[in-house]
Amino acid sequence: MRNIYAMIKRNCILFLRSKQVVFFSFFSALILIVLYFLFIANLYAQGFNESAGMELSSNQINFAIYVQMIMGVLVINSVSLSTGMFTFMAEDLEKSKTGAFLMTNAKPFHLVISYLVSGFLVSFILNFLMLALSIIIIGASTTFWLGAGAFFSVMGALLLTSFIGCSVMLLITILVKSSPAMGVINGILGTLLGFLCGIYMPYSNMGKGVAYVGSLLPFTHLSIWLKQLVLTDAFAQLGMTNQISQMMQDKWFSAGNIGFLGMDLPLWAMLLISSVFAFVCLVIAVLLFKRSITKKTVKKEKLS
Repeated sequence: MRNIYAMIKRNCILFLRSKQVVFFSFFSALILIVLYFLFIANLYAQGFNESAGMELSSNQINFAIYVQMIMGVLVINSVSLSTGMFTFMAEDLEKSKTGAFLMTNAKPFHLVISYLVSGFLVSFILNFLMLALSIIIIGASTTFWLGAGAFFSVMGALLLTSFIGCSVMLLITILVKSSPAMGVINGILGTLLGFLCGIYMPYSNMGKGVAYVGSLLPFTHLSIWLKQLVLTDAFAQLGMTNQISQMMQDKWFSAGNIGFLGMDLPLWAMLLISSVFAFVCLVIAVLLFKRSITKKTVKKEKLS
């Protein structure tokens, strides 16, 4: 445990000290926020009252729009933050620092778990801080506040979101083993997920093809889950009936369950499948990491 703790501390310090890595880890989220302020929020606001069947103020509309936007930001962050952390793992593999770590009492399993926990902690803690800050800003600007029940439900959902994001990106990092490549992946993946997960635009504006592709990604179902948690609370505060609330979630915010490749599977089943997929990625990542370390050790022994 001491070895794991020391590695976790070292990884987190490296991440927080690197301003460049931290900035680019938030880059995709910043792009999304800027696009919302520039034009996406206005697109959502157009015809909102007609679809809701009631007259809402601009503050009420903005509350619903921005609170669900933050859920999309959190999902993207769960990927980009863990990817930023794993950049140092890729660098350790490139420079064979992992071999030096193994000269201590650390085992390959200790190393890979420390990287995973480091990514999880960075992803969850920074996402939690962004969630809390965003709720304060949205509440202060619109005078509407997310309910305590919804807030703590989102916190619980973030635990699963961070785990899935870290497990998937850990496997990708071990397969790539290149810090520059991880930087490129981090820059592209966030924007790609924004479209495929229905975060930038609702699926109703992009067609069924995008929804089918999005249904293959666990982050899509996580985004839907988070949006449902906050929009159910938000629409209840705005006085919408359950029927109208469900209709608005489905057609207006891509918060309705899309199943899997057109198959009508419940959201809980998709979340369970996503969790199992993440666990499989984690197991494969551990095995590949151990195999990679063993090969390098054997080569060094032969050369010596």
